[in-house]
Amino acid sequence: MKRSVFIMSILFWGCNTLVEQSTPLKGDFYIQDGWLAFSSNKYEDADQHFDTAIETNEIRSIYHFLSYIGKGWTDMYNARTKHDSNIIQQEMINIAGINFDTALSILPELDENLYNESDKMNLYAGLSLHRAFSAKQKAANEILWETSNSELGNEIDALYRQSIAYGHKVSSNYIFQYDPALDYEKIILLIIENYILIGEIDSALFYYRDYGFLCSENDIDENTIVECLCNTLNVGNCPFSQE
Repeated sequence: MKRSVFIMSILFWGCNTLVEQSTPLKGDFYIQDGWLAFSSNKYEDADQHFDTAIETNEIRSIYHFLSYIGKGWTDMYNARTKHDSNIIQQEMINIAGINFDTALSILPELDENLYNESDKMNLYAGLSLHRAFSAKQKAANEILWETSNSELGNEIDALYRQSIAYGHKVSSNYIFQYDPALDYEKIILLIIENYILIGEIDSALFYYRDYGFLCSENDIDENTIVECLCNTLNVGNCPFSQE
């Protein structure tokens, strides 16, 4: 009798184990796998992992929020590899924007204890970079099409201003943990560049000086800010500097 009970116990726990193993993993695991693939430049794999986290968890949950941030970064970085097709690159940038915007729309619905500051900063940094990248794409097309469309010009200006606004939300200790080359200093430089591109030179000068950037032996003013920014971005070796 005892032996029969023992065998039944094994069968019982064995069945439960099989059920647990066939149950989808929590969203955390898929999201972690997504970032691991992202860090290895395996963007298609990363996108699939984030999609799985979305498909297997409650709509507009914390897992959706984190996954859409991951998808936004994945699409944006993947777009940089599509040098042979402007159409594909532009499409991927557009999709990245949709993913970041979806995460942004979920954020106010979440309990603040469910995410950390780093998650939120990744969202704001991603939005800032996306808006600037998108604006540059549209500006390039504007030149290519030789158009003076005022609506397109306004859209480009609005994108640069959005990039600035989201960039200012990024904290001063920010480092993108999945690409340490991207940090707060890069965001500040992007903000300064955006101010120059929308013609707000005084703001560009203020943030350049306020952060403490140096410009070789040049005085930093409205006549030198573009060259100074170029030198800073290229570690003192601006390709457009005058000899």
